[in-house]
Amino acid sequence: MSLLSRLPAGLLLACALLLSAPARAEPSVTQYFHDLQSLQAGFTQRVSDAQGRIVQESAGSMAMQKPGRFRWDYTAPSPQTIVADGQRLWVHDPGLDQVTVRPLDAALGGTPLALLSGAAPIEDVFKVGPVQNRGGLSWYLLTPKDDGSDFKALRVGFRGDTLAALELEDALGGRTRVEFSHLQRNGRVDPAQFRFTPPPGTDVIGDAG
Repeated sequence: MSLLSRLPAGLLLACALLLSAPARAEPSVTQYFHDLQSLQAGFTQRVSDAQGRIVQESAGSMAMQKPGRFRWDYTAPSPQTIVADGQRLWVHDPGLDQVTVRPLDAALGGTPLALLSGAAPIEDVFKVGPVQNRGGLSWYLLTPKDDGSDFKALRVGFRGDTLAALELEDALGGRTRVEFSHLQRNGRVDPAQFRFTPPPGTDVIGDAG
């Protein structure tokens, strides 16, 4: 399964959001992203089509740290690891015995992950809309300034002052929702988890340096 099928380009931007400069929005979300240095959590991810039907479900754990480092370990329905080490983006698919590696800047490009990694300030890429209360969460609406973007909106959901969920709506009406659990903000993060070495015998595609 490809990187974009597990962690869509838009959701990569969402990842970038978490580690980027502060957005110019309500004080709570502004302060949250301004102060954020690291994040660790479990997650569940659901992808639904334009009719609201769930077409994919997955789960695992994630960690992020400024600048430009993150890791997503998918454990269900099948294992996959995505690691950004600050210079390269590694995607390991154990089922295929394959690792794909690309320069981080090229991999993120104009995707939402560019924000999570701190590659672009939020206010340069998004318009920040009003807060809406839905499903027990306060949702901040971010819409891309680029009319040519392949996604329509990114919503960031808080429960009180705790990040609870991200929801991406693509240009065709599909949605990817990530819900976080056991979230730790600005705690100690082991830097070793942002280093990746391909397992022996694994086929490596790209420039591993």
